[in-house]
Amino acid sequence: MLSSTLRIRLFVTFVLAGCFFFGCGKAGTRFYVLNPLDSGAGLVSETDQKVRLSIDVASLRLPQYLERPQIVTRSSGNRLVLAEYHQWGGNLRKNMIRILAKNLSRILDTPHIAISPHRPLNPPDFRVDLEVMQFERDAERRVRLSAQWRLSSGMDRKPVTTRITELLSPVVPAGSDFEHTVSAMSTIFGELSQIIGEEILKQVNMRPIN
Repeated sequence: MLSSTLRIRLFVTFVLAGCFFFGCGKAGTRFYVLNPLDSGAGLVSETDQKVRLSIDVASLRLPQYLERPQIVTRSSGNRLVLAEYHQWGGNLRKNMIRILAKNLSRILDTPHIAISPHRPLNPPDFRVDLEVMQFERDAERRVRLSAQWRLSSGMDRKPVTTRITELLSPVVPAGSDFEHTVSAMSTIFGELSQIIGEEILKQVNMRPIN
């Protein structure tokens, strides 16, 4: 028979091997997702729009340091901190694409929002491409969102607007948990969605009347 010490060693080896191949969950890890705007955030009503717009959220890119499970914050201008026990409940980029689509649907009062890989059968009215350059809580405990976005015609993909938007949240209270940080991130991303929605409506109003 195996000695108690040898059995313990074999058990520890087995557990470590399982963690290596399959990953071991960390006790106490919390998971977060971004949330969309409230349903009352629309800019148009049914009486304002006889034919609802169709929008294609064509692409959304993140910097590589945000493409990870851990929520990233900055402790200084050039030092990043990864919260090992506070992580995204899924892929952040995909979460942001879904939230942008849902926000634009509510803002523009239209169900015709397409996201990759589900391309619309017919050319949409507009395509949205978003390049996020910064999206995290900074050393001053304010969430900073810096993004370049492009709005193009769905028919010929001709760019109609290209803009860089810089947004800053109120200070997240010191000592608060990451839920407050993620809530501020949802709010500020909703502000960007509003800005994009306003530009879409502006372009619609600039179209010549047939």
